[in-house]
Amino acid sequence: MEKNKIFVLLALSFVVMLRLVSAADNYNVEVTDVSPTSLTPGEQTELSFKIENTGNVDLDNIVFSWEEKTGSILPVGSSNTQSTDSLGEGDDEEFNFDVFTSASASPGLYGLTLTIKFNNDNGTAITETSNVGIIVGGQTDFDISISDSSSTGTILSVANIGKNPAESVTIIIPEQSNFKTSGSSSSIIGNLDKGDYSVASFQLVSYSSSSSLNVEIQYTDTTGTRQTLTKTVEIPSSSLGTQVSASPSTSSTTGYAAKNTSQNSNTFLIIGFVVSILFTIGIIIFIIKKNKNKNETN
Repeated sequence: MEKNKIFVLLALSFVVMLRLVSAADNYNVEVTDVSPTSLTPGEQTELSFKIENTGNVDLDNIVFSWEEKTGSILPVGSSNTQSTDSLGEGDDEEFNFDVFTSASASPGLYGLTLTIKFNNDNGTAITETSNVGIIVGGQTDFDISISDSSSTGTILSVANIGKNPAESVTIIIPEQSNFKTSGSSSSIIGNLDKGDYSVASFQLVSYSSSSSLNVEIQYTDTTGTRQTLTKTVEIPSSSLGTQVSASPSTSSTTGYAAKNTSQNSNTFLIIGFVVSILFTIGIIIFIIKKNKNKNETN
């Protein structure tokens, strides 16, 4: 009986020791946030990492570092390492780095290796390593201007002035109070690398004397997301030709209404001239026949 009691006590002591060891070994630090998640080539950005002590004991001498192995993303003005003296149970710490993304970096997903070193309550050094992805690329920007504008149409020049390429670029003239299009209101110009440009042509219809034209540019960015930008371009009134006052219900195409009116006037003049000639010839024939009949009677 006495031996059984000793055995039970030893078993309970062993269980308690296991729990104590298990609790003492619960050291863990995690990276809980990385911001931003995308970087633009050729730009300097503040990159932030938040770490949290998810264990159940306080930690000392925490050292955080990161590395991008291709060298496309590098710290500016400091190293890739920062530290803090301690991190209590459940506490978090944010490390901020100024980084520069190479202008020649190809759009895509880049891997960052994150390393956290710390000492546990026994002074033992522990190292934890993890990986996180960050996107290089994303959206871009455009400049739009008038290349030519006349009665035959308006040509818009569109240039990719951003840091990233754009795919499936489409130019759209949206509904607006000043202009509309006669015919198609959209034009697909395809892909535009950074620095490239293309043109799109539209036949515009004027509603008023205002020359501010709203233009939408739709494109797919390097992440595969469809984006829409709205730009405003001024169309010189002198380049539009003769304008005819119009309202949305009685609109007229700039440069063509006057031309059609002129053609109609010329047609009426020709018809009137032909009718006048035929009328004159008829009178002459009538007089000749009348004189001939009179002579024959005499």
